[in-house]
Amino acid sequence: MAKFIVLKNGMDHKVFNFDGNIARVGSGSTVDFQLETAGIEGDLFFIAKTPSGYEIERRARDLSFTINGVVAGDRTLLGEGDKVGFLDYIMIVKYQQQEQPIPVSTAPPEPEPVTPKPTNKETAPAIPIVESKPEPTPAQETPRPAPKGAAITTIIDSQALAAQALQARATPPHESRDRSTDAPVRPQPPSPRPEQPKASKKQKITSVYTLCVLTGQHKGRAFEIDTQEFVIGRERALCDLVIDHDEHGQPELAVSREHCAITSTDEGLYLTDKRSQLRTYINRKIIEPGQREFIAPEDIISIPAPTGEVFVRLCFRGQENFAPMSFAGPINPRLIAIMAAVIVILIIALYLLLR
Repeated sequence: MAKFIVLKNGMDHKVFNFDGNIARVGSGSTVDFQLETAGIEGDLFFIAKTPSGYEIERRARDLSFTINGVVAGDRTLLGEGDKVGFLDYIMIVKYQQQEQPIPVSTAPPEPEPVTPKPTNKETAPAIPIVESKPEPTPAQETPRPAPKGAAITTIIDSQALAAQALQARATPPHESRDRSTDAPVRPQPPSPRPEQPKASKKQKITSVYTLCVLTGQHKGRAFEIDTQEFVIGRERALCDLVIDHDEHGQPELAVSREHCAITSTDEGLYLTDKRSQLRTYINRKIIEPGQREFIAPEDIISIPAPTGEVFVRLCFRGQENFAPMSFAGPINPRLIAIMAAVIVILIIALYLLLR
């Protein structure tokens, strides 16, 4: 079950509890959640229940909405706490799980009997008398549910603990006697430490954009930008989009180990050249080392590799575009400088010959 807290103009508006398979949001007699904004007609979007969670699908093509400040595509999976913004509304997603009812006992818990402690060490009961008592096995007893809000009292029997300590010193543990007949005990591997993840693990985000490769090693493939920093380069252990071969399978060593990176922010996407050897271009514009440049859908990112330039188009997820580019590719400034120098030399030579 999911609950959608709807705010209008930043104020509390409505709460929509959804426990079905699909819900229609918009205006009209057929919608499940009615919006109170003039000019809205028909369905704006659907909310559908999937095995992975609840998914929002845009129905009105002229409607623009964001998820956590990022422009969303036609269909996006919603996570716990996501904020969907559209028109003058903000819809906060809250997942709810059915809680099992906890039985509450009406009668107060019966206190366990307390064994009186001896006032003097000499008057303490002998060890054999303590051994005749059954050893406390709290793990095997069925705990009674405590009343709500009541504090749990733990009673410690010091005499029984002392007797157990003396008996443990005199008698070897049962485990050592049983191991002679049982199978050899294999050492258990150390438990994983989630607080120290591997360096290669990156924080995953909801994929809104994709990179459509137009030329090169991955021509015709689309890669989702599903990490906070999406790295393009030659090193497989560090990069999300690996370019280590050309279109014909020959090794490509001119691309840097970490060539460039696309960073997702609340304002949008930014591309940074990570001091690469060949530089990175956006729409024929060169990006200097360490420079941070804003990119938008339909922008062309290119790497002028010697074996063939690699062109990549940024698209919305679900709107991939592999159409040919509208320009031939980035112009290398060094090539322009060389051609200009050659033209100047030819003019000077021609002038000297005509004198």
